[in-house]
Amino acid sequence: MVQKRTPCDPNSPATLEIGPVDWQIVQQDGTQAARITLGGRWWTIFRRKRPEVRVRVAREGNLAAVSRALDWAVAQTAVDRSARGEWAGRRGTWRIAIDLPCGGPYRVETCVGSAEDAVEWRRRGDTVRFLGVGDVWLIAGQSNAEGNGRDPVDDPPEIGVHMFGPRRCWELAAHGASHSPWLAFAKTLRKELGYPIGLIPTAVGGSPVSRWDPGTKGDLFEAMRTRLEESGGGIRGCLWYQGESDVGADAYPKYKTRFARFARGLRRAAKRPRLPILTVQLNRVLGPRTDGAGWEAMREIQRQLSHAMDAVFLIPIFEAGLCDGIHISSQGNLLLARRAATVALGAVYGRDLEYRFPECVSARRVSAQTVDLRFDHVVERLDYEWAVGNAFPFSVRDRLGEVPIAGFQILRRNVFRLRLGRELAGAATVTGAPGTCPAPMLPRDIHGYRCMLGFTMEVAAVPGTALPPGSRGARGMAHSSTPAATPRDMRNGRATQSAAAELPRRGFDPSRGLQSAAPL
Repeated sequence: MVQKRTPCDPNSPATLEIGPVDWQIVQQDGTQAARITLGGRWWTIFRRKRPEVRVRVAREGNLAAVSRALDWAVAQTAVDRSARGEWAGRRGTWRIAIDLPCGGPYRVETCVGSAEDAVEWRRRGDTVRFLGVGDVWLIAGQSNAEGNGRDPVDDPPEIGVHMFGPRRCWELAAHGASHSPWLAFAKTLRKELGYPIGLIPTAVGGSPVSRWDPGTKGDLFEAMRTRLEESGGGIRGCLWYQGESDVGADAYPKYKTRFARFARGLRRAAKRPRLPILTVQLNRVLGPRTDGAGWEAMREIQRQLSHAMDAVFLIPIFEAGLCDGIHISSQGNLLLARRAATVALGAVYGRDLEYRFPECVSARRVSAQTVDLRFDHVVERLDYEWAVGNAFPFSVRDRLGEVPIAGFQILRRNVFRLRLGRELAGAATVTGAPGTCPAPMLPRDIHGYRCMLGFTMEVAAVPGTALPPGSRGARGMAHSSTPAATPRDMRNGRATQSAAAELPRRGFDPSRGLQSAAPL
């Protein structure tokens, strides 16, 4: 990495004009290291026969050299031959490339003298403090990506988690005016991975996706790209929480295209064609609203994008409380941080974790008044403990409007049966987490209490075959808070299912309404 910088002291005997700055986290290159180029100018009081600049990288904690190779390594030192008079032979330039292992905080020290001089007697030059090598995550979106938690929680800064902040310089990562989920996210990654994590916050409250769309010359996309370049240019992934400003009927039909352009543009800017993007599904908004259909549509669009696009992952956060009408509370931010860190560790870093969430992959009409919902990514069994009349988590609609739900059964570990109050009239859809303010308790996998994703999909028009009386599934629990236990897959002790293979062939297109059968 070659990065220009301002010298710490322009009068220093060895200035640093190329290289990282204080508190910077340099993105590793995938080999648990980063190649860093350092360089600048030097000068001495006396003319030297063999002037040289040396560089040392030490640990901030004990000041011990990181390795023998980095314990006063000799830089390429050149004399300025154009200098005349008293400066002849007494100034020039220097440069060195070093491979710095993941870790930190490090201190980079410089000195200048003659090859014959003992190192301890050489004049010291510029120093870089609290430098780290690890992974950098960019944050984009709107106010919930900024973080607007207002309730007090214990989530302090720590050295090893740094950010390229609003002052356009690297510094210790800390919350702004309100609590953000990403400090806790970064601290979790640092603890699990064992090396520093950097953050680049670029989110702006109230911003629609059009401002992040390079195809419409979005100003926030350009600002984000500039911030990325100024920070050093390397990132490991992106944290994206946005969509509340695009739930209007004229906005959400364009969301897929605009988000896809954002993702492609970011990946080009980061020079990573498969840059992971962790997205958060819309939570809720309080108060009287008339845009419930837009919130449902946006959640389904977000779900579809996580399948249609490579390396895009979706996180539900319906259990998170609010601190006002729309912003996630500080406690809710900590929940989001844990879930995002789990997704990052499993999906990005390859840890053996269950990072996916229960997802409805089919809705099938098994009789005139019965619909079965089948879920993927259920490790243990679905759990749901609330009664139908108390903020039910599903809504069924047909050409006559809302279909009353008379009851439910959890037939098997991953099948949720809806018993309807009347027969379906024509084409129908089912929505999980309906409206602007879904039920705070939704079906979840009892393994890890992982909440289901919100969705909207068409109910398959061709009736299926009902389970025969007396079968295990037919003995499901009506209005039950204790689902029947189902043995795990005995081959490996846990369930094995494929999400992509089980997605419905005829996806619901929120932008076209009930009659649509557009493919995902």
